[in-house]
Amino acid sequence: MDLELLLSLHREGRLFVNPKRIRLLECIRAQGSISQGAKAASISYKSAWDAVREMNELAGQPVVESEAGGKGGGGARLTPYGERLLKVYSLLARIERMAVDALQDEAASLDSLLAVVARFGLQTSARNQFFARVEGMDPSDLSRKVRLRLDGGALLYADITEQSCRRLGLAPGKEVLALIKAPWVAVETAPADDTRNRLAGAIVEVASGEQFNEITLRLDQGHEIHALRPAQEPLPAPGSRAFACFAPDQVILATLG
Repeated sequence: MDLELLLSLHREGRLFVNPKRIRLLECIRAQGSISQGAKAASISYKSAWDAVREMNELAGQPVVESEAGGKGGGGARLTPYGERLLKVYSLLARIERMAVDALQDEAASLDSLLAVVARFGLQTSARNQFFARVEGMDPSDLSRKVRLRLDGGALLYADITEQSCRRLGLAPGKEVLALIKAPWVAVETAPADDTRNRLAGAIVEVASGEQFNEITLRLDQGHEIHALRPAQEPLPAPGSRAFACFAPDQVILATLG
């Protein structure tokens, strides 16, 4: 199903901007005049002028500034507010697109904006990304041991400085995204008892390289985690049981504020 997005903003029950008006603003910026912008946007000069007048009125400040007279009906330019309006509209359209993508993906969680953004809009160099909630925080010198509960029930630990905890607004119940880079993950069959983060699962894929091997585990809770290990380390057999192990200080947390 291909859904069409038509994002519109209204104020006082009147249309402020929609795709047609945003297109007009882009053309005015490119052409330097309302008349030439109207032509590029394939609308009449009167319609363009009326749209600009209404946007300026509803915004309470100029969106477009124009100079009367001259060749082609005078010059015009977007104000700083108009430039910001284009950028904000673009951001809103991207968020709306992510929401529609989430609607059509039955595997996507719709319980959290962070989960949707993480799945459809966030690109990082960390192969492993897990949506989680803060379950508790224990003081430890200048940092805190943050307990995270993943979807499916697995428990994860992260060492986060006090300053970062405050900046991220971490508290029990807070939604976070936990990031772990693949080279930080060890794959072990019998991890030490004091290993803080050890997630049990089964080897589902092994890719061999000249210098590194990439190992993929499917955790018992259904998540997949990737490990990048030196080629000289022994390779586990696909289907075998193993643990993904990593230190709490190698867990990076992200939030939406």
